[in-house]
Parts: sequence; C-alpha cells; structure tokens
Amino acid sequence: MKKLLILVLVMSLVLGLGLAASAETYEDGSPVRIEKALTNGGKVNPAETFNFTVGAGAGVRDEAALDAPAFNPAAFTITVAEGGTAGFADINLPEFSQVGVYTYPITETAGNTAGMVYDSATYYLVVTVINNPDFGEENEPEFLRVLTLTDENNVKVDDFENTFNAGSLTIKKEVTGNYGDPDDEFTVVVTLAPAEGKVLKAAPITAPGGDKVINDDGTVTITYTVKDGSEFTIDNIPYDVAYTVEETEPGAYEVSYVNESGEIEAATTETTITNHRDLEIATGINLDSLPYILILAIAVGGLALLIVRKRMAVSR
Repeated sequence: MKKLLILVLVMSLVLGLGLAASAETYEDGSPVRIEKALTNGGKVNPAETFNFTVGAGAGVRDEAALDAPAFNPAAFTITVAEGGTAGFADINLPEFSQVGVYTYPITETAGNTAGMVYDSATYYLVVTVINNPDFGEENEPEFLRVLTLTDENNVKVDDFENTFNAGSLTIKKEVTGNYGDPDDEFTVVVTLAPAEGKVLKAAPITAPGGDKVINDDGTVTITYTVKDGSEFTIDNIPYDVAYTVEETEPGAYEVSYVNESGEIEAATTETTITNHRDLEIATGINLDSLPYILILAIAVGGLALLIVRKRMAVSR
C-alpha cells in the first residue's frame, strides 16, 4: 500500500505540471509534451511553425554535479494552424542512469513572419529522477521522473507564448467641385510591403470587393474600382507592413490624400482620397454666382425699361 501511495503521489505531481506523456510512468524514452499558446487579439494569424532548441543539461545530486544525458534530437518544432491559438510537440526524454535533478534550457528561435512576436525568454525543463519503489516487478521501470517547465526566475510556466499583431486599413473616396461627377469611377491600388527582414504571409488578409494579388517579390497589391462615397476595408494586415494607396487614373481631377502611406502599427488606420474638379466659365462668371447675376441683369433691364416709358409719357 505504501508503494502504491508513493506512485500515486508522483503521478499526481506529473499530471499537474502541464506536461503530458504517452506513458503514465514516464518510462525512459517516452515523449513529453511541450505546449505553445498564441494570442492574436481577435485577428486571424497565419499558419506558423515555431522552432525550438534544447540545450546541454546540468545534473545535480546533494550539491554534487552529475553528467546530464543529452536530448537526441536536440531540436523540435510546434506548428500552429492559420487562426489557431495553440499547438504542441511531443519530445523524447533521454535515458537516465541515476537519480538526481537534471535541468535543460529550451529556447525558441525567432522567425521573420510580419506581425509575429516571438518568445525570447529561456525556459528550463527540470527532470527530477527518483527510484521507483516497484522496480523489480513486471514491466516496472527503474526510475520515476517528475517534470516541470520554469522560467528564468524558477517560476513554473505552462507553455511558450507568442503574440500576433494585425490591424485594418480603411480607404474612403470623396468627389468634390462644381464639375465633379459622383458617378465617375476611379481605380485605386493598395500596395502592402513587409519591413526589411520580414516575410508577409498574405493568406489571412481579407479584402472584400478588391482584387488581391500576391506578388513574387513578397508584396501584395489590392485593386478597387470606386466612386464618390465608396469605402472599403482591408483586414488582418500584420504589423511590420507598410502600405501605399494610389489612384492610378484620376483623369481631369486633382487628387489629394490623407494618410496615403505609412506602416500598420495600430488596430485601425484610415486613408481618404479626394478628387476635386472645378469648371471655370469663359466669361469669368462662376457657376455658383451665375443665377444671382442673371437676376440682377433682369432687374437692371426692367428698371431701364420703366425709366424709358416714364420719359416717353412725360414728353407727350
């Protein structure tokens, strides 16, 4: 009964540490689960494969150093699907030949995906190897192992953490001027380019009503046909991405922009394109004042006619 209680206690500790294994007794060579958590702020992150390295371990027993067996392989990956927020990898523990506490640093290799914040901390997989009180019985291993994952301050953690940051870009169109036609259509091209050293994974970017093209040089162009009052939004644009908005064929219109270019670094960004066109009348009379000039001319003509009639009446 005493042996059974000890085994139950050890397994309770193991299962409570957030590290899973395929065998309840953690026999030598059995896999240990390392987990990944990703926060995306409600946006859709691209699929990503994260890379990790397990460094050389250090063993200790009663303050005396022990040789720590190496992980083989000493690297592993965790894949998170598009829009996913979690992933895991099962890695095999090395075989241990004596009791002790063995500590292995685990680091994540920083990638280059635009908008992705990689976990730069060093974590430590701590393997405490103890004698199995049931060793000698059928299929019982010589050792039992308790595992924890800690940060650099020796505080227990459950997983590696990453963040994906993305925002939206809204473009609005206005047509102004006395000769502006609200039904005139214009072509607007939005270009998205990753910052130097970054890769733009464009699959999650949504552009309703636009024609999205992923170019060979890693940029993305989205083309829209717009007119007065048009408004469109491109969503899931990662941070570390620059945008440029350009109207390609303004015709006779004068074009002005508000925020025509910049970098996506906030949840929302807005750009306004204004097309302005005025027509000057050859007489120099502006269309806005023409009605008033006509009224004045009629009034002056009527007054002149009245004066002439009065003079004719007096002369008779």
